[in-house]
Order: sequence, then structure tokens, then C-alpha cells
Amino acid sequence: MFGHTAIRVHDPKAKYDRVFNYGTFDFQTPHFYLKYAQGLLPYQLTHTPFPYFIYAYEMEERSVYSQRLRLDSIQKQRLFNLLLENYRPENRSYLYNFLFDNCTTRSRDILQKSLPAEINWNMTEQNKNFWNLLDEYLDASPWVQWGIHTILGQRGNREATTFQYMFLPDYLMYGLKTATFKQQRLADDVEILYQAPKRELTTEWYLSPFFVFSASVLLIIALLWKTQSILLLNSISLIMFLFTAIVGILIVFLGGFTAHPITAPNWNILWANPLNILAVIFILRRQLPCFVLIYLKIYMSILVVAIPAWVICQPAVPMDSIAIIILMIYLCLQLRAKKKSIEI
Repeated sequence: MFGHTAIRVHDPKAKYDRVFNYGTFDFQTPHFYLKYAQGLLPYQLTHTPFPYFIYAYEMEERSVYSQRLRLDSIQKQRLFNLLLENYRPENRSYLYNFLFDNCTTRSRDILQKSLPAEINWNMTEQNKNFWNLLDEYLDASPWVQWGIHTILGQRGNREATTFQYMFLPDYLMYGLKTATFKQQRLADDVEILYQAPKRELTTEWYLSPFFVFSASVLLIIALLWKTQSILLLNSISLIMFLFTAIVGILIVFLGGFTAHPITAPNWNILWANPLNILAVIFILRRQLPCFVLIYLKIYMSILVVAIPAWVICQPAVPMDSIAIIILMIYLCLQLRAKKKSIEI
């Protein structure tokens, strides 16, 4: 979705043509899935023959672009030596960070390290925050976009520098197009090595999260109002409180117990509250305990405040979730009213 960056070392005279790749990991790593979830999975530098590399991308129908660096023989050798040094078993692993230490930033940084003076990155300042940068890729996949906006946090709203833009492969490619070293261009123009067939990634408006959530909420509220069914109210409440509790637990886990960037603070916890699990335990009872009724009142008050707060929290709290907030407010009102009337 976001692309990939690797460094090709090509020496026709020595018949050497390999691709150094900082974006690989070992599935045999102990506790692989737990470390992946915690953001503690070590990534590795590997290298592979270029024909194998390009073949894999052709099979996956992923375009490959190339930019030849304008380095002299000494600079090329130094870059190659640094890659080999990085490839040593004691050096090849690193703690991956999607925004600040990934395959693209590693490629950018080792290039800078190989040169005796600073690279001038002449990219135009565009006043973009991290959400703006990510959304350029997520807009075509609205459900993925909703999920990522939900589990990541408010810190994504902070403005990124042009240097930080280059955690994304496309922006490193743009950066190299205008970069200079000792007043000379650092890279040649982009060359297309393989152009994948064009695929239209679009989602019909009626399948977007905003429409699906909004239409579903209207339908649910209409059914609950028309039927006045306690069974239906309990069933929908059980599903929604369990769903929001699970999302809330995930938010707490990512924000407090992992090394993932920009996961806290996350204002989606206003509606995806892990304490909703308390309501799940008691919802099917004929009468709700007093402390659950109090919790529902507090939770409902927070949700009411969350709607206007969304204006300043967006896009960290996606607009699609407003419909969920409205439904949770309605369920809180109905649960309190129905259970109280039963008690009377």
C-alpha cells in the first residue's frame, strides 16, 4: 500500500547485481506474532540477486522504479562497504518503526552516511502532518483508512518536516529528484524497470464506512423505536458494547503496551471505551445494577461531549465514527429507560 525502498548494487564488470533490502523479517523469530503486535519485531537487512527481486515484483504486479545515484567510485565503494557492514549478523537486525525507522529511512540515512558532506534535500515545504501523508495512500481504501485512524492517535496531527516526509518511498523518490550534493544533482531521473497493470482501487459510495454506519444506525434506531422490543434492544446493545469494548482494549494495548508510534493519546477511546465490558456482563439481566446505570449515564455524557470535540480531534477521530457515537448515546438512553421501567 505505501510502497517499499531497496538499494541495488550493480557492477557489470564484476558481474555483481544484488538488491539490499531493509524491509525483511524472520517468521522463525520467537513469539513472532506477539512481538509484531507490540511493535518489537526485529527487521533485518538482507540481499538478493536482482533478477529474483524483479521477478517477485512482476509476479505480485507491483511497479518498480529506479534512480541511479551520481556517486564517484570512492563514494560507491564506501556505500557498498557500509551495506556489507550492516549485513554482518551482529548488525543486520533493527527495531522497525513505521514512521521513523523503516526500509526507506534506513536507505536514506545510509546514503547520507556514505557521503563526506550533507545532502541538500530541496523538497518544497507542503505543511503536511502525518495523517495527511498517510491519507494520500489510504483514501482509496476507506475501510482500511477508518481502521488505521481508529487505532492510531492524535499525535499524527503534528506537522512533519520535509525530511520526515521521506519515511514514504514516493517522497524519498521525489526528494532524490531535487537533492543536490556539492551543488550537483545527486540522482538521475526516475527509470521505470517494471510498470504494473493499472488497477482502479475505488469503493462505491454506498459501501463506504460513512454510508454503511450511518444507514445502519438509522435503521437500528427506527427498528428499536417501532418495535419497543427488549430482546432486540438487549441483542443490539450486547453487540455494540462488546464491539466498542474490544476496540477500546486494542487502543489501550497499542497506546500503553507497545512501541508503535503515534498511538497515544487516542481520543477514539471516548466512544471505544474498554470499560464497556462491564455493561456487556450485565446487559442480559432483567435489571441493571445501580453502578452500571451510573456508568451508562457517565459514558453517555462523555459521548455527548465527544461529538463537538470531534471538530478539534479530526482526523484522528474519523467522521465515520460519529454514527457509532450517536447509536451508543441512543442505546444508553434506552437501556437506562427500559431497565428502570422494568424495576418500577
